[in-house]
Amino acid sequence: MLTRRHIREKVLKTLYAYFQSDHTEIKVGEKELFHSIDKVYEIYLMYLSLAAELKDAAQNQINERKLKRLPTEDDLDPSMNFVSNRLIDAFERHADLSGKLSKSKINWVGHQEMIRKIYMQFRNDETFTAYLRNPAPSFEDDQKILYWIYEEHIFASEILEQLLEERSIYWLDEIGLMQAGVLKTIKSLKADNPIEFRLLPLHKEEEEDRKFATDLFRQTVAHNELFEKEIAAKTQNWEIERVAKMDVILMKMALCELTRFPSIPVKVTLDEYIELSKDYSSPQSKNFINGILDKIVVEYKRDNKIQKAGRGLVE
Repeated sequence: MLTRRHIREKVLKTLYAYFQSDHTEIKVGEKELFHSIDKVYEIYLMYLSLAAELKDAAQNQINERKLKRLPTEDDLDPSMNFVSNRLIDAFERHADLSGKLSKSKINWVGHQEMIRKIYMQFRNDETFTAYLRNPAPSFEDDQKILYWIYEEHIFASEILEQLLEERSIYWLDEIGLMQAGVLKTIKSLKADNPIEFRLLPLHKEEEEDRKFATDLFRQTVAHNELFEKEIAAKTQNWEIERVAKMDVILMKMALCELTRFPSIPVKVTLDEYIELSKDYSSPQSKNFINGILDKIVVEYKRDNKIQKAGRGLVE
């Protein structure tokens, strides 16, 4: 699920903390980098595990209604469609999901009231009640209602979002990405054998991603003084100390990629860091960073400091 863009963001934030702390041990910074990357996956797991909790909330309400002093016919003979949902059953019986939840110590203990509130938000919605009235819902019906619950109610829940924000500072920027992963997982389940679905991996190529993150972090730190001098030489009337720290780090990372990553095209690097500046710097940063990097790239090419290798990369 994570792309190189997300990894660059994680490295950027780690470098910012590293330089703000007056250069702590580089291994400590690297450990923090991978901790921040690995923690993101917990959002995906937590969301998947929430379906079973909502089913339990529905079952509890069914039990409570049967104990009413004057139960109605619906109270005594309620629809069991949701508590029998095939996809939720597959989530609960999935060995890999259960193992990862246990390993990460993920559970919803102490949050039953919040889960009940989420359930109550969609319990009387016409989409949900129509599903409950269905005398024999198909697998596709089960799939559609669970997809709808996640998209329209779970992901839109302010109390759940607040909880996730409180649980970990590492999750905020990737919540949307993990939500998309949950919906993709729901759509991937097949009627003939739903329990055989595969959890989405955090990395498409984990070894390559971890090497990219490690090298980008280490090489930016290792050549920090060199990159700072080259940036300072191009800021003209600005002293480097007056340039926003985030802008300087973005440019240092870009210079690192340009000179230390032969398989990444120059245009890709420039585009990526200009895009990152839109999210992490001021509105004026885009043009400022673009101007500085353009000047340095011209010099780098003239002095053969940019050496790209691979098909389509040799300029």
